[in-house]
Amino acid sequence: MKTLVGIDFSLNSPAFCILRENEFTWGSLTRSDRTEESLKKNTKKPYHILSESGADHYVLMFMGKDKMPEEYSERERIKIDYFQQLVDEFWVEIESICAGDDIIVAMEGLSFASNGNALIDISMATALLRKKIVDHTGSENFYVYSPTSVKKFAYKGNAKKHELYNSLIEREFPETNLGSFTSILDENKGEWITGSGNVNKPLDDIIDATWICLFLYDSISKKD
Repeated sequence: MKTLVGIDFSLNSPAFCILRENEFTWGSLTRSDRTEESLKKNTKKPYHILSESGADHYVLMFMGKDKMPEEYSERERIKIDYFQQLVDEFWVEIESICAGDDIIVAMEGLSFASNGNALIDISMATALLRKKIVDHTGSENFYVYSPTSVKKFAYKGNAKKHELYNSLIEREFPETNLGSFTSILDENKGEWITGSGNVNKPLDDIIDATWICLFLYDSISKKD
């Protein structure tokens, strides 16, 4: 089977999950006004534990987050520069991991829960990423799934973040390293799932990307 890439894309914390030769690699790019050192400082949190678990399987990338100017034209100019930098840095890491492979990429369609400028911004950045993907893979190797379809595959159509987390712990994928990742999730779920049911960054996005990759694998397998 070709190398499979699941992408959970956002403006502040896009994540990917790559299945290559029965081995998973997970990655995220965090855009924050906090430094990398600050995010990794808490030894109980995902940034520290994943970075200590092995760079071969967990790729953590970071970008600064500057305050946007008030003036409309200047703000729009800076945003497009930022979108291009975000997409370039995110995609080049995927290309590096998958160097020389034939790849199939999947991501979710846009969520219309966002409105106004937020929806316009994520649409613009997503278009830049999709162009890179299709230029690399061809449109025949690019899949866009509805968020509800992925959630139904993972647990149920309106699954919350903590439910996707716990459902992934139960998922088995023999002869791969998925179990090593889910063991980390299981060991730390008391710390990483909050009282309100949210999941610590960047795990929420990495888990979403993992489910997209698993859904892609399931879909491709059924065609073979």
